[in-house]
Amino acid sequence: MPHRVEIQHNKASLRKRLLAGSTGLSMLLIGVLCYLGHGILIELETDFEKQYFDSQMPFISTLASQPAINKKLMPDAVMVVKRGSKILYQKSGIADLPDTLTANSGEPVTEFNNLRLYIRELPSTADEAPLTVIWRTKDLTEISSQIVNTLSLAGFITFWVAVWAALLMSAFIARRFEQANNTLERLALEDALTKLPNRNALLSGDTFNSTHGALVFLDLDRFREINDALGHAMGDRMLFAFSQRLKNIAGKGVKVYRYRSDEFVIWHPDLPADDVLSRAFTLLYDCREPLFIGNSAFEVSCSIGVACFPEHGHHPEMLIRNAENAMHRAKKLRLGVQIYNERLAYNSTIKVTLRSQLRSALHNKEFVLHYQPKVEIGSGRLAGAEAIVRWQHPEEGLLQPSLFIDLVEQSGIIHAFTRYTVEMAVNQIKAWSSCGFELPVSVNLSAYNLMDSAFIPFVRSLLEKSGIKPALLEFELTESATMVDIAVSRRVLSDFREMGIATSIDDFGTGMSSFAYLRELDIHTVKLDQSFIRGLADGNRDAKIVEGIVSLCRNLGIDVIAEGVETQQQASLLTRLDCHIAQGYLYGRPMPAKDILSVMQDGTCLTSPQNRTHTGGH
Repeated sequence: MPHRVEIQHNKASLRKRLLAGSTGLSMLLIGVLCYLGHGILIELETDFEKQYFDSQMPFISTLASQPAINKKLMPDAVMVVKRGSKILYQKSGIADLPDTLTANSGEPVTEFNNLRLYIRELPSTADEAPLTVIWRTKDLTEISSQIVNTLSLAGFITFWVAVWAALLMSAFIARRFEQANNTLERLALEDALTKLPNRNALLSGDTFNSTHGALVFLDLDRFREINDALGHAMGDRMLFAFSQRLKNIAGKGVKVYRYRSDEFVIWHPDLPADDVLSRAFTLLYDCREPLFIGNSAFEVSCSIGVACFPEHGHHPEMLIRNAENAMHRAKKLRLGVQIYNERLAYNSTIKVTLRSQLRSALHNKEFVLHYQPKVEIGSGRLAGAEAIVRWQHPEEGLLQPSLFIDLVEQSGIIHAFTRYTVEMAVNQIKAWSSCGFELPVSVNLSAYNLMDSAFIPFVRSLLEKSGIKPALLEFELTESATMVDIAVSRRVLSDFREMGIATSIDDFGTGMSSFAYLRELDIHTVKLDQSFIRGLADGNRDAKIVEGIVSLCRNLGIDVIAEGVETQQQASLLTRLDCHIAQGYLYGRPMPAKDILSVMQDGTCLTSPQNRTHTGGH
């Protein structure tokens, strides 16, 4: 399950972040500006002080050569003039300065009674002591204030320019963000080919906001054949045309999604449970109408699974999964439509568990064979048995083949599994033969076994090792097995005949190529599918089909067995139609080998009905 897609529209948050970032940056710039400005201000003050002092040096130099000090001409900045320790001039209002103040190469003396002073000693004549001038630096407070004010104004303007720029940038970026977000939302939630909402939209939106409804999971049948035969471009055109048909069929208030590839999901909100089945079949029939693409018309069939909300799931993932499981059953059994039920849930869950346990089960010999009788209708004599695999699961109990045979064929153990079952059947034939009973046993093969080049040598070696009569072993093949490669099937069946092993075609009459078997393959027996036997009645269509098949097989020297016989009436009619061997619940369900042995030992005629209340075949 992928993560849900969440498209967030957060322009206000974006603007706040941009504004905060721009304000913070502007404050940082103002701080740097103030720091640099303060340093520049200090340097400027020092330079101004020195320049002012140097500008007065010509006047101060003249003092050394004058015998007397003219106080009126003395600059206002001069505090004290003295020769040696004798004070020649002291500005009124100035306290006496300590004698410790000495010349310092023109450098200022800081913070003496909050005064900054320059002290300069000027050489005099040889008869006189040096002239000392103490000079107060020029007050630069006003200039500093002007500079500080200027810097403050610059910082204030910078701050508001930054805020204004941030607002403009946030508006512009938010607009671009919204455009990009809309584009991403469309790409994330819309299927590029059909323009329908996609799987992300199904899982992330407010689809399931009603109190009840039905989710329809629809899959096109044999769509891969269209891609292979006509190319993916035509396949894409067909998907687009089919999606438009679904939208038109669904109508208003119903949401259609393309889930993946050739799978679609339709959500019917507020659809009553009583109307679900009829609505699903209506959809099925509407979808089968010819689909016109250019000058070509295509008949598109589909399989539909339905799950109801909230009965079959309280959240989207569960509802979709259950509808998909129902669809797979409808496709496998060619039902067209399947409503989800608890049995499907059990099968789906247990299959996931069983898949991981196949190898250990084979290693632990948990697979066992049960045998369903084949009976001569007239005499009730046991004519043979079909070996049917069961799984004696340590936790789930005895499992039917429908739960695990598909898993075995899809796994990597199919060859080992088949050899295991064939070997068990051969050993059972040998065990019965040692008791004086020679009963033919048939074993089912799959298409994978026919493609296994090592299978024929294995069977030949097994027959030699066991010493049983090869005629007591029979292999049953289905249409899917024999028609994978007709040349391979013909060669393998020829090898079987050479070894003395009989072959039969199971479920005869259900496939499109069933009669091709009679022409292409050298077989001994056909088993009429139970679908013909179930509706068998005197003079009806099924009876005429069975009569025709039996007559054709008799003329070709092929034996006929009827599967799924459940009533004495069916058995009697089959006898009149010249079919004399039957298999079904009328004569017995699949049973352990010891029960078959008991029948043979007792000489029981299997003519009395058994378990007639049950339905189904073998």
